Amino acid sequence: MKNLNILLIGLGNMGKIHKRIIENTKNVSLIGILDSSFPKEVSINNKIKRYNKFSQINFEDEKIDGVVISSTTATHYDLAKKILALNIPVFIEKPVSTKINEVKELVQIAKRKNIILRAGLIEIYNPIFSHIKKLDLKDIISIHVFRHSQKVDKDRKLENVMYDLALHDISVLFYLFGDINLKLTGILTSTKNKTVESSELLLNHKKMNILISTSRQSQLKIRKWNILAHDKLYQIDLIEKKIDVYQSGSVKFPNSNLVSEKSSFSTLSFANQPETAQIQFNAFISNIIHGNVDKDHLNILKKSHDFVSKVV
Repeated sequence: MKNLNILLIGLGNMGKIHKRIIENTKNVSLIGILDSSFPKEVSINNKIKRYNKFSQINFEDEKIDGVVISSTTATHYDLAKKILALNIPVFIEKPVSTKINEVKELVQIAKRKNIILRAGLIEIYNPIFSHIKKLDLKDIISIHVFRHSQKVDKDRKLENVMYDLALHDISVLFYLFGDINLKLTGILTSTKNKTVESSELLLNHKKMNILISTSRQSQLKIRKWNILAHDKLYQIDLIEKKIDVYQSGSVKFPNSNLVSEKSSFSTLSFANQPETAQIQFNAFISNIIHGNVDKDHLNILKKSHDFVSKVV
């Protein structure tokens, strides 16, 4: 199989993760990194070219097969548009943009030119949600989502928490249910320094109620989903990588007409599954190898960003 050459743009917190994943992937070479200031603590092989400006890169001579963009959100649109114009596959860390017209334009370009475009909506690659998607989810009563993080360094300059965190869970809803018609029925937010740091979203789809609680003001990192169905409760812990399943049943007492409900319990562990960031990158590489423009992914990308933009 041909060795694929990947360019990485941005070497911040997420860029470091992407660098590690790219370097650990077989038949893939990290041939260059573009960053305005390379962190001293990051070890970079001498064979990897360093660029400080986009204009320094000769895409044709370098034979770049794909680009991973993990620079600041404000730079995503211009960079992606230039790279797509060169007919080169692009992976963009989320959010793709906080301007929905820019998101829609990039998706439109990818579809029109039949070029690969993927976004870092990492939870839709999570093996746990791949399992949930295969289940019969027709009789869901409610979904409660908790995505809480500790306070972050001011220097990171993160977006509104709904773009930073809630976008993940919105994208999962579209991944699980397809053309779900999400309606916002309530919202509470907490703001610090003019940026929303915590939010509680109450959503509805037909008879299903959904609560998404997100925060960057927590003392504890929490990544949990509770899915309550007619006869089952799925308690999902994304950090522990497991699903606890409670299934309703009945127990009849001897010598009596009394019947009580009792739940059976089982645990599904996903601890031995590959790292989700690796699965995400593998999907990008697979698209490049097979020339597959994943239109389902593009629709999730567009719909999730569109929904968050209307809430914000």
